[in-house]
Amino acid sequence: MNLRLQNQAGHSFNRVPNGPRDIENFASSAHGFTLLEVLLAVGLTTLLMAALYTAMSVYWTTATESYDEIERAQIARAVLRQMARDIQSCTFVEDELSTSDEEEDEADDVDTDTAMATYTNGLFGSDTDLVLYISRPDRNQAYISAQELMLPSDRSSDAMVVRYLVAQEGGGSLGGEFAASNATFVSGPSTGLARMQGDLIGLSTAINQGDMDMQLAATELLAPEVAALKFEYFDGVDYLTEWDSTAQNAMPLAIIIELTLTVVQGENDNRNLAETVGALEDTVHRLVVPIPVSTPYVGETAI
Repeated sequence: MNLRLQNQAGHSFNRVPNGPRDIENFASSAHGFTLLEVLLAVGLTTLLMAALYTAMSVYWTTATESYDEIERAQIARAVLRQMARDIQSCTFVEDELSTSDEEEDEADDVDTDTAMATYTNGLFGSDTDLVLYISRPDRNQAYISAQELMLPSDRSSDAMVVRYLVAQEGGGSLGGEFAASNATFVSGPSTGLARMQGDLIGLSTAINQGDMDMQLAATELLAPEVAALKFEYFDGVDYLTEWDSTAQNAMPLAIIIELTLTVVQGENDNRNLAETVGALEDTVHRLVVPIPVSTPYVGETAI
């Protein structure tokens, strides 16, 4: 029997074994793994990979939820800060003349568009819509005459109109028109929180003339993550769902803002969020905004 061996230089050569012991030693040196050893190694490796995958999956899910929560909290904080700044910039001059009950009843029936076209004082709001009449100087001090107003960014004075609403598809209102022109997301019937801002005279004229293009140009999508918006007005006694500063000749002591934020899905995102692991559920964020220009309000319910 010839045995093929290698010397220290790496060259192979044949050698005839010198007796049975030499053959036995050569055979034992060429011995490999048994089937049991291979199966045991594969099993241990599989268990190790499964444990590693589980740990990474838990870490990834927890990290994703944490990032989403932080991002959503930052969005809510930024939106609420902007809304609080606008509310506290609201101007109001109390009317010294007492109004009749008939005039108050007529003012209670005023809709949002009519209020925006005729009011210049305080605020007008419902539980889902808020119109503010604020005073904010233009940073560039680039004022023009009221007859020259052409764009929403044009300013004729410090007086401005700011409106907050949730853009929803359907209907002929500003929210419906804005949602139709900005239908980028498919997370639900809502497009998000919209904010309209413009010169008081310019927007009032656009509303009186039915110029929807001018109103849409003055409206921007503030936060597509906002699925619902709710306002409450505190008069010192009760929390109301509507407020008309002109009709009540007063400002609320505070406004409670409640935002519901949800996950925004893109056009090609067909996931079922209810069954998606790690998907963040809707969250509600509240802020109480005190109004510094308000005076104690005594209504019929407070007597």
